[in-house]
Amino acid sequence: MLHDIIHEMEPSDRFQYAQLLGHLASVDSNISTVELAFYEQRLGATLLSPERKQQLREGLKQGIDLESHLASMTPRTIKLALRDICLMTMVDREVDETERAVLNIVAKAAGLPQQHVDKLLQWVVKGFHWMQDGYNVLEI
Repeated sequence: MLHDIIHEMEPSDRFQYAQLLGHLASVDSNISTVELAFYEQRLGATLLSPERKQQLREGLKQGIDLESHLASMTPRTIKLALRDICLMTMVDREVDETERAVLNIVAKAAGLPQQHVDKLLQWVVKGFHWMQDGYNVLEI
């Protein structure tokens, strides 16, 4: 796994972070296999207990009140979650209107303008190209 700083956050922040990722994954009431795989990968990075992870998985079906959830999060946690929900949004190579609305709400809660969402989405595309380069080197 590439270096990340999610595990350095407080457990309660990691739980809220994962709840926000789960909200984005289920915002369209249809969690795809690739979204679920990405969610599980990021859930692993939280280093939460198996019981807390199970709570989060069960919460995927229930959703959250986005506005109040964001109000209870620290700006740093929101920013890290924004980065990762941008990754999750692009996992199917497109951003639908519902996902874009969530991204913009989260950015605003973090005190960031909409341009940061655009920059993060561009960063994700660059990352996809970087990963493809690795497959090309391996001739896969």
